[in-house]
Amino acid sequence: MAALSNQLQGLLSDKGAASFIAGSASTGGRLNHLSASGPHLSGSILSYFIYSSLLIPIVVPLYRLILKDYHAFLALGPGGTPSTFNGYLWVTFLRIFFARSDIYTAPQLTPYEHPAQGYLPDLPQRVGERPKVAGIAPHRQVTQKGSKEMLVALTAAVHKIKAANPLLLATGISCFEQHNLALFFSPHPAEIQTSPTTSIKLAPPPAVNPRPIRLHPLERLNTYSVACEHPAKVNAKAISEINPCDHPAEIVHLHTTEGSMHLTLHPSDAALVIARGWGERHPLAGRGPWVPKGFMLVYAPRTIEEVNVVTEVIKASGWWVGGCMLRDMPQGEPQDGATSRYLTEVAA
Repeated sequence: MAALSNQLQGLLSDKGAASFIAGSASTGGRLNHLSASGPHLSGSILSYFIYSSLLIPIVVPLYRLILKDYHAFLALGPGGTPSTFNGYLWVTFLRIFFARSDIYTAPQLTPYEHPAQGYLPDLPQRVGERPKVAGIAPHRQVTQKGSKEMLVALTAAVHKIKAANPLLLATGISCFEQHNLALFFSPHPAEIQTSPTTSIKLAPPPAVNPRPIRLHPLERLNTYSVACEHPAKVNAKAISEINPCDHPAEIVHLHTTEGSMHLTLHPSDAALVIARGWGERHPLAGRGPWVPKGFMLVYAPRTIEEVNVVTEVIKASGWWVGGCMLRDMPQGEPQDGATSRYLTEVAA
């Protein structure tokens, strides 16, 4: 064995490899330099080196490509998938087999979805080119990122929507991503007057960031309608398919890394947002039970004027997800304590 080991070490050296090849040629291809199994062992080693040298031009670039793609996945920050290599493999699987390429095509309105018309009458055209968006989960805007000031203004707008509709909405951590601020449709456990002669008690909302619970579509429709000042009369079957984070239903969540957001829109509103350049569909929108077909990424606002436009899009999502016409905060109306504290802090 010692002699065999010495022969292998000599073979792996430059001089050894040269003499090995020369000796092989002089014997007409009969490789018998090694004593153990003679030509069989020597031929196996030579085949190993040949095949390895052929694979190197393929394996090395592939390794570099995977490493670069993995680091790009990590650079998107926290999201709905763990920032681990296993998380990266799962996202890669989804990207290869499920991701859609038609992210600028709005979902189709089906016969059972009502009303046929969306919430938004129109939107101004967004100025400039669309930003670059990358990833699936996380799914993030990587160019034209919003400033800290605009993120503060956008977060304040979400809190104001919640404060203007305290019996309908709640804020918490996103059900979709388990990160970042989200706005939920979550009727308050209070007696809500629906008409001068009728009222109804709603069940207490679940804790913030609950586990998704499926309700019967009619139960959801009835619960939502009685809680609304102006119910939208969305069809029960349509409501049941709008959002996997059912109760409370998630309206929007913000991405604090760059200022974009995810929300769910009526097909007509989704078409308008895409056409005016304000957003695009999620690559997994409508692909299986994970993501609703109207799930959109709305780009980060760059100015206060754009914050105002995006706020209307958020209200459109609230209308579609909850079946309610969300009201604006009247000037001078007192806000709830949490919203007042937040707005005071960001103003300081």
